[in-house]
Amino acid sequence: MTRRELMAVGMLVAGGLTGCGGGPPQIAWNSDACDFCRMTISERRFAAAAITSTGRTVRFDAIECLAGWVMAQPQGPTAIWVTDAERPGTLIPVDNARFFRAVSGHSPMGKGFIAVATTHNLKQMVAKYGEGPLTWDQIRGIVKREGATPAHPAGSN
Repeated sequence: MTRRELMAVGMLVAGGLTGCGGGPPQIAWNSDACDFCRMTISERRFAAAAITSTGRTVRFDAIECLAGWVMAQPQGPTAIWVTDAERPGTLIPVDNARFFRAVSGHSPMGKGFIAVATTHNLKQMVAKYGEGPLTWDQIRGIVKREGATPAHPAGSN
């Protein structure tokens, strides 16, 4: 294959990847409501999103809301995204995240779950965030045991 042919193939592949819409969903901060608890999504360290099997985007203000919603679905989502707390507002695929239960500070729903990208130094993240690392399956297990009910009365954001 010539250099020109290789470049053409590379451009086609790159164009196909960027045109697939496979990037993270957008969240309208201080406007979108959580699809689980209905609170306004405002804290950029805790938000999450999922794509349903029908292609609809659902958004959440906390990881426990996402977990509660996922467990309630008859058919699982096709993609799940959580915020990298080290880069607030940046969603990463759930498979590229480590989860912690923060010993200080609280998530919007009060469970303290936080996610960080697997590329961050594990020892530093344990020292900073506390209990963990936890897996996505462990998060769902905790939410199943403890529930995912709002820490604030309905309508108070």
